[in-house]
Amino acid sequence: MIQLHHFYLLLRKGNKVSPVDLHLKIFNAAFLAFCYHGKKLVGISAIKRPNVSYLHDVYKKAGINTNMDQPFLEIGYSFTRESLRKKGISSTLKRMLLEKIRYHHGIVFSTTATPSSQRFLLANGFLAKGNPYQGNFDHHIVYFERTQ
Repeated sequence: MIQLHHFYLLLRKGNKVSPVDLHLKIFNAAFLAFCYHGKKLVGISAIKRPNVSYLHDVYKKAGINTNMDQPFLEIGYSFTRESLRKKGISSTLKRMLLEKIRYHHGIVFSTTATPSSQRFLLANGFLAKGNPYQGNFDHHIVYFERTQ
């Protein structure tokens, strides 16, 4: 429980997600990834199980029309403490998570406005779809997906 709370606190530090029901969303994640420097949590990421209403909202904002008859997972909640960025922590966590779901049959997607995350997604077989959109915490969010 302490690790989950530290995950929550670090995620909130990133200030890019709504705190509404965030603990429940973290508990609902398929996988959580943690990176420690000594005893300090310095990086996190997750494979999330998005609900259908969230998917509809993302598709509407990005101007995407698609059939939602496949299972969906989302890679997200990625955050690294600023003092340790550009050391590959986030990329390593995301690669490990993608390995965990390599047998997932369906769609894996991510939304991000962060250029390094966008480069990671493109390098790992994701395609940008739709139009960039304004989010609650970021400008020019891009939707990426890959079918497995």
